[in-house]
Amino acid sequence: MILGIEGVSCVGKTTLAAMLAPHLDQPAVIPCYFHASPDPTRLPAPEPFTADHQLANIAQFLEVEDLRLTQARQALADGRDVILDRTVDTLLAHAHAVGRMNGFDCDDQAQHTVTSRAVAMPDLTIVLTADPDALARRARLRKGMPTIFYDRHFSEHFNAYFDRPLAPAVVRLETTTGSPEELAARALDHIRRHQADEHLQEAS
Repeated sequence: MILGIEGVSCVGKTTLAAMLAPHLDQPAVIPCYFHASPDPTRLPAPEPFTADHQLANIAQFLEVEDLRLTQARQALADGRDVILDRTVDTLLAHAHAVGRMNGFDCDDQAQHTVTSRAVAMPDLTIVLTADPDALARRARLRKGMPTIFYDRHFSEHFNAYFDRPLAPAVVRLETTTGSPEELAARALDHIRRHQADEHLQEAS
């Protein structure tokens, strides 16, 4: 299966991916766009102020998505599971959020741009959420973190996008309280339920 882990920065995606990996079938953990990029310094700035600028940014990130898709396909061909640290829905959620914050709407065009090409689409996406104040405290510990990534309004709009994502199945998990182990156990429960449902559908 392909499992997507989503959410704004500092919400715990990478930690959850590492904790879930031992419970899946030799999973390939595919890093986020920043870490998957051959040259992260050439990635666009996080806050465009026009729709055209945002659409150009998505096109640039989709070049990185091509690399991630190749890795995902190879893992699946080898009979391994895949964990995506961010999915293409991140690109659309970001466009939705910055558009709402800067007075433009390119949601439909952004979705068309993404769906017009092959991408690594998760079977199940887990969206992590957290209290904005908690995110801000975590972000202060990360040197150079752009402030937009822990802006309360950005988080609200980003999370709202996942009411209607591209991913066929989405569950949300709150991370403000509880240990990483408890979060991983809740996530694994959702994964097992999804797998059981898939097996039932295949059997019928």
